[in-house]
Amino acid sequence: MKKMRSPRKSGRLGANHLRRLRNNKGRRRAWFRGKNLFRYAMILTAAGALTYGGFTAWKAYRSGQVLALTKIEVTGNRLWESSRLLERAGLEVGSRLPEISLSAARNAVAQLPGIQEVKVSRSLGGSLRVEIREEEMVAVRKSGTWQGLMASGVWLSLPSGKADLPIITSRTPKGTDFPALARFLNDARMHFPDLYAGFSQITPVSGGEIEIYWRDRGLKVRADYMNKSLNSLEFLRSLLSREAAFWTDGSTVDLRVEGYAYVL
Repeated sequence: MKKMRSPRKSGRLGANHLRRLRNNKGRRRAWFRGKNLFRYAMILTAAGALTYGGFTAWKAYRSGQVLALTKIEVTGNRLWESSRLLERAGLEVGSRLPEISLSAARNAVAQLPGIQEVKVSRSLGGSLRVEIREEEMVAVRKSGTWQGLMASGVWLSLPSGKADLPIITSRTPKGTDFPALARFLNDARMHFPDLYAGFSQITPVSGGEIEIYWRDRGLKVRADYMNKSLNSLEFLRSLLSREAAFWTDGSTVDLRVEGYAYVL
């Protein structure tokens, strides 16, 4: 029996099959087109939102609604008013935080007389803290208003009147070395607090000398404030403990020659 061959497939496609292929291809193109359009729409929407958000954020930043200084705390100042310190530092509420230089503010305040140390730090919530350490005040005087002599020798106005410190007489000889006098008084305050507590009135005289009037003793001491050595005060402390009970009121103790004392 003769074996029958299967009909050979033709390379040509029928009209219906071609139509189906074209339809499928069109649907695929439409699907991809729609997907890309959706993707582009999402990208454009996100870009628009970012642009609007960026513009809104920039507008809020420029108007001081965000990233703005909301509070400034000043601590440690006794002689300088907070408003003067902040004016010097260039700090004010509402300033934009990214534009504030902490080092510039610190250096500006540190140059003020009587300021010993300055710290400027950021706090939570858009606030700043300014910590001040002023020099010690060693004496006061009345020159129109009350002024305080700082340890460095500069004078500062006292915002709250006279302090309980030695009073320097208003009339002082020309050429009085106030930095040297301040150094003498500050050293006495640090190393001889018991003697310094007794200083009532200080009168500078010519030649770098001072007259110190004692509180409640009727005693006057003459000393050389230009001499950086405090041996004379050590000698005075010893004299007061051993001999002061025998001195008459109004006595003068002359300590201008170091290591010697003349009681008049």
